[in-house]
Amino acid sequence: MTSAMLSEIREIPAVVAGLLRDGAQETERVAAAVRAARPRVVVIAARGTSDHAGVYARYLFESHLRLPVALAASSLTTIYGRSMDWDGSLVVGISQSGEAPDVATVVSAARAGGALTVAITNEPRSSLAGAAEHTLACRAGTERAVAATKTYVAELGVVAALVAALTRETELGGIAGALPALPATLATVLVEGEAWVARADGLVEALAASDRALVVSRGYDYATALEIALKLKETSRIFAEGYSSADLLHGPVTLAEPAIPMLVFRPDGPMGVALDGSVARARALGARPWIVGGRDLAATADGIRTLSLSLDVPEALTPLAFAIPGQLVAESVATRRGMDPDAPPGLSKVTRTL
Repeated sequence: MTSAMLSEIREIPAVVAGLLRDGAQETERVAAAVRAARPRVVVIAARGTSDHAGVYARYLFESHLRLPVALAASSLTTIYGRSMDWDGSLVVGISQSGEAPDVATVVSAARAGGALTVAITNEPRSSLAGAAEHTLACRAGTERAVAATKTYVAELGVVAALVAALTRETELGGIAGALPALPATLATVLVEGEAWVARADGLVEALAASDRALVVSRGYDYATALEIALKLKETSRIFAEGYSSADLLHGPVTLAEPAIPMLVFRPDGPMGVALDGSVARARALGARPWIVGGRDLAATADGIRTLSLSLDVPEALTPLAFAIPGQLVAESVATRRGMDPDAPPGLSKVTRTL
């Protein structure tokens, strides 16, 4: 029987196509408001999976808009009751359900303090949407599985569309010019990812037999490492840790050993080359890496088990593609371990924290 999680992963290409098509006018309106406000800094409020979408947003805003970005410490507002100087800031709240009280509270306080506020949510009638001046809807439809899959990728898509509208980069490597072809790329990645998981090259088996895992990337895909590690925790009860490959070398690389599977997301280009050194260091300590990458991967893998995807997008958009095989692996591992990926024990679809 197909899990709801797997069914929702399979919806991702259509979801991204829909949000790019149906959300275009909404995105242009918000982009116009951002241009008019001319913010000096961006603050992102989010939790859990949406926090990882915020990490991706940080890289996009800083690299493409050259605006410094901070991730909000919500408890300063909700628990300690501290007020901030929000003048001149763009505050973005991200929540699939839109019902995270701490996120909505930060956005409400920021709006009252003079910030331009934007909600990114799958529920445009939610508390978060009501707290913000502007809303960008994910348009992912109902998500039944507790573990977020299509809504996470939709959040990334909304962020990418907003940045594309603000930059209008159409030259080679610009995300605005690459967005129209993105849904087709995601459809191809879905097929390749499912074939890889079915091929059983040992990754699913290794993860299912282990209680620990390392998930590694860097740059834009640091968010991917964090999110896929979370998916393994949520669905399979594996102590998976997501790391930047740079942070990995600052201590955690000592965890590398044959008993701990290591999943690496490697974009093409200079960042991929930078990742290679960290993977080599981990291999020297006994790690068993599996690498998901682009077309350059075949030339650099050196005998490592790999999934080389047909990626026709700039590196800034690879997190939307890499999320798919990572989610497929997490769903398959949960099933292999005899767990229900749709309903992990102790979790619910909406998590409310202050």
